[in-house]
Amino acid sequence: MAALTAAGRLQPADSLALRRLLRDAFSSAPRMSDLLLAINRQFNDYYGLGDEYPEAVQKMVARANEELWWRELLAQVRRVRPTDPLLAAFAEEFDLAPVPVETTGQGSTRIGKDNLQAKIKAANPSLDIEVFRAKLGAIEVRVCRIEYPSGTPRGTGFLVGPDVVMTNFHVVEPIVKAHWKPHDVILRFDYKVQPNGVAVGAGTSHRLEANWLVDHSPYSACDLISEGPECEPEAHELDYALLRVQGAPGREPLFASDPNPVERGWIDVPSNAELAELAEPNASRALFIVQHPDGLPMQVALDTEAITGVTKPGGTRLRYTTNTAHGSSGSPCFDAQWRWIALHHSGDPKYPGPAGPARFNQGIPLAAIVKLLEQRGLRAELGRS
Repeated sequence: MAALTAAGRLQPADSLALRRLLRDAFSSAPRMSDLLLAINRQFNDYYGLGDEYPEAVQKMVARANEELWWRELLAQVRRVRPTDPLLAAFAEEFDLAPVPVETTGQGSTRIGKDNLQAKIKAANPSLDIEVFRAKLGAIEVRVCRIEYPSGTPRGTGFLVGPDVVMTNFHVVEPIVKAHWKPHDVILRFDYKVQPNGVAVGAGTSHRLEANWLVDHSPYSACDLISEGPECEPEAHELDYALLRVQGAPGREPLFASDPNPVERGWIDVPSNAELAELAEPNASRALFIVQHPDGLPMQVALDTEAITGVTKPGGTRLRYTTNTAHGSSGSPCFDAQWRWIALHHSGDPKYPGPAGPARFNQGIPLAAIVKLLEQRGLRAELGRS
């Protein structure tokens, strides 16, 4: 993580880097004005009438740094330019892009920028670090924090269609059982939070439709067994829920003032051929999890030798060593080609406890979810245009 001054300001070199990145991403004063309006600021308040555009950007960044709203500025520019790999690399240093972490014996450890390329190449030799960051940025804006009531995180969700979010059933079980009202639920996208837990902007919030529960599959009693022989969940016990969201967040433009605005989008289901291939993944395969741990910046957990296999005989759980955190339930899991392969579900039921460290984390294979949705006539809800 990059060092700041004692007062929390950018160092001169980082201030210069931010100025250049902003100028490249927003090439004219009107575009920069639109960017600042989104954070309730006027670009022309920060420079003189005779200043050329580069000098105006320099003065604006200097004021943002002096007045300590540079994080708010950087969070906003990342929200509207999520796939810009240079902006992502810069923001990563200040926890305003998904923080790459890896599993160690002590839990999760941040991957330094000098080691990230090596980790990515170990997972997929053909994946360049800029492509990695661009793909991650596109996914980042499709992942939300699920809260109820507002401000209290319960888990992670992600768009699988214009107005459909997937998460774990156990994340929304209190809503299904009427312990909380659907109106209490907030799906918060674009949420950026500093390592000290202070939010940088409120993000973009959405609520559930009146007929909000599209489909669900319960978890299994097997998932709760901490002692005795292991058992296999049934094919209908997949711990997922599909939630109908008001409006169509997947169709939202990330920056409405763009001449050619880009939509938020949603996470695509791999082709049928890929699903068949992914249904029986080989052991020791890489796994990436994009997660929203409680009170922490968004993370991408990387493990180059993560997947230990699919449980038998039903194949309803995918086991892996990729580390997760509380609040990660409902996160999407990807292979090293950024193909969606599973829904993160839970950890080892024996952990924490006298058995020592967790033996595994596990998710629900996407192939199993798609199969059940097909049987129910709901397959079209995934990726529905």
